[in-house]
Amino acid sequence: MLRKITGSNGELYGVYYVVFGSLAGYDRLVKEYLWSGPYDRLKTAVNQAQELSRSHQNDNSFVVRKYKDET
Repeated sequence: MLRKITGSNGELYGVYYVVFGSLAGYDRLVKEYLWSGPYDRLKTAVNQAQELSRSHQNDNSFVVRKYKDET
């Protein structure tokens, strides 16, 4: 679920799915896809990344990064 947080003065965090090599595309070695977020609490984002990893057969491609607003 994606949600936009407005009016937050602090840092925002997102859970990104990272792909490497040929999955990232012809001109990229690494590409990140926003999977969930943004979250205003780091702990919430970390918990979500851990839950996504568990629910996807312990896939360690889910990482927490500072949210990048791409709009």
